[in-house]
Amino acid sequence: MTVVYKGEQASGREATNERGVRSYSRTFLLTTTVKTDREYAVGSDANLPVIGSRHPSDPAASCYNLAVKNHEQWAGWTVTAQYSTERDLDETDPSNDEILIAWDSEIYQEDIFEDVFGNALMNSAGDYFIDPSPNRDASHLIAKLNFNVLSVPVWALSLKNTVNDAPITIDGLTIATGLAKVQRMSIGNRMKRNDVVYRPIDMEIHIHEDGWLFEPLDAGFRERDDYTGELKQIVNELDGEEVTSPAPLDGAGHAIDSPTPENAIFGSFTIYRTGDLTVIPGVT
Repeated sequence: MTVVYKGEQASGREATNERGVRSYSRTFLLTTTVKTDREYAVGSDANLPVIGSRHPSDPAASCYNLAVKNHEQWAGWTVTAQYSTERDLDETDPSNDEILIAWDSEIYQEDIFEDVFGNALMNSAGDYFIDPSPNRDASHLIAKLNFNVLSVPVWALSLKNTVNDAPITIDGLTIATGLAKVQRMSIGNRMKRNDVVYRPIDMEIHIHEDGWLFEPLDAGFRERDDYTGELKQIVNELDGEEVTSPAPLDGAGHAIDSPTPENAIFGSFTIYRTGDLTVIPGVT
């Protein structure tokens, strides 16, 4: 035996409670009998705590760090174990670690075609605004998830830019069908804990209260001829000239007579694929 465990140093015990997060330190003494035993051999001694193990007097605190230090030439060593209640760790399977969820928001400019009452945005002549095109400040909620996986999951490819196809719950918040979209995913470098290989994943799920459908005003420069079915240029009834701005259509390819914000028609297009987001850890 070249690494000798001498026991815990009582004077090395420390504890803090910062805003409800409890932290602890424990110090252990070890010696080596040969100079070739260095930090790895000392820190791997079976008598020491391992990452994810529980604090003996506070089971809610997990060991998250081990610091090995030589203090007496080559033979004397101290190992300091740090514990915290901030995140629940699993010493045998890192993929069972507590899933961390934070919330954020994003502010951006979005194109708009209707007001908050559902009426089309048009000028007094019934033309759609194109110069400038209407837009407004918008924001949506972002759920930021952090969790571990033992290997790159198959859904890492299939769920990119995918919208939820059924209601989901994140951190107690219920989100209706079609409102949540997988926006960003970062898979970290390979890591190892107690000989178990894993990877951390950071993911953002963006939640849009109006959903992710594309719903433009039905408008254009051409309409469908009722007799031939062919497309023809739309002309003004008063002067017979071709329109110079998109004219509102009725949803069947015909120009609307006397268009108003109330009789305008909006399209509805699914531009993102949908899928089951509950395969993502932290989403139910």
